[in-house]
Amino acid sequence: MSDIIFRPFDKQQEVLDCDARVKGVFAGKRGSKTELGAIQSVIWQESKPTNRSYDIDPFTGVIVAPTYDMLTRLSWKKFSAYARPFIKEQTKSPKHITWHDGSEIYGLSADRPERIEGMKIDWVWLDECFQVDEQTFLELQARVADTRGFMLLTGSLGVQYVNPKQHWAHKYFKEKANDGFRCFEWATADNPYFPQDEISRLETILDAETFKQMYTINWDSNSNNMVYSDFSSANLIRGYKVNPNLPVLVAVDWGWRHKMACLFAQYDQATDTVTVFDEIVRSRMTLDDLHREITSRGLQVSGYCCDISGNQEREMVGISNVQWFKDRGIKMVFRTSAVLYGVALVRSYVKAANGRVRLLIAEDTCKETVTAIKSYRYPESDGIAKAETPVKEEDDAVDALRYLFVNFIDKNVRDRHSRSIQL
Repeated sequence: MSDIIFRPFDKQQEVLDCDARVKGVFAGKRGSKTELGAIQSVIWQESKPTNRSYDIDPFTGVIVAPTYDMLTRLSWKKFSAYARPFIKEQTKSPKHITWHDGSEIYGLSADRPERIEGMKIDWVWLDECFQVDEQTFLELQARVADTRGFMLLTGSLGVQYVNPKQHWAHKYFKEKANDGFRCFEWATADNPYFPQDEISRLETILDAETFKQMYTINWDSNSNNMVYSDFSSANLIRGYKVNPNLPVLVAVDWGWRHKMACLFAQYDQATDTVTVFDEIVRSRMTLDDLHREITSRGLQVSGYCCDISGNQEREMVGISNVQWFKDRGIKMVFRTSAVLYGVALVRSYVKAANGRVRLLIAEDTCKETVTAIKSYRYPESDGIAKAETPVKEEDDAVDALRYLFVNFIDKNVRDRHSRSIQL
């Protein structure tokens, strides 16, 4: 038919040369895994490696992504681009391709696993496998069993795993010597088409754990179950004086029985440094108490942020905490953000992968915050973190710190506040 214009680099060529029936390809972000998955799929569909009789059931390939949206935007789109010269007919919904020789390819999402049942599959490409549950993997394996078909799994660890060894992919590709299984791994830096100077830049803005999980393949969990294990004396200062040339930012974690936490910070955009210089952390504190304590400091505050729950109406007074402060001339901003995303952002300022410290906390005036950071931990068993979400104990100050970062320090949202807050 037609040749595919594709120049694999060494790591990709190793995968394409391998004839194992089940291949796991795990690489750093932008490691060109999806590109490889599309090419391997085209090769399998054209070469028909199972060599079975197709009198009744046509030779069939399946591409699976975690969600239909990811399938549409990434896996299916990439495959279609490379497969274009071989395609006879194609439908968008359901996603189906008739190959030039009458064989077929289907695109399915893992959030609808029932669509896989009953299919006789000759090959399957499971993209972003770390976001797919084990049952889907086992079902796909069953679908290729009677055809003695082939499987390719591609994915990156990302930052969502405190202990990557708990993921089912580690069990099948790293722990066991499964017959017919082969594991391939490489870092983002091994992709010669990725700008190498960008690797150095990322090391300056990400913490070591996040950098390793996103841009290298590091299955080892952190032996320390502390969330901010890199926090040290390098992050502590004393006798801080408010800089009148820098904005003052306030972050609030609401509370009543558990402590309410309010942090005061300054951000120096020139040095990309955050300094937390004061705190209010106390239980059974009314909104009047908090308002009075904030205003009594006589600070020119540039921006306030808070827990998103502060926008919920309270039964006793009929308005939300956010509205209560708005009625008194204080506008609180808030943002929906995953805990792990915020934690990774804070951690990158505690200590970047290149060793740079960008978060400073006044230990003489922020004792509760320092204590909370030092004790913030993941659930553990035998010293190994067993869950991805930190323990909900005495976490009010660290929650407020996270809100500060996701609302004001995160470069993805700074422009949102640029008109009202000079960061």
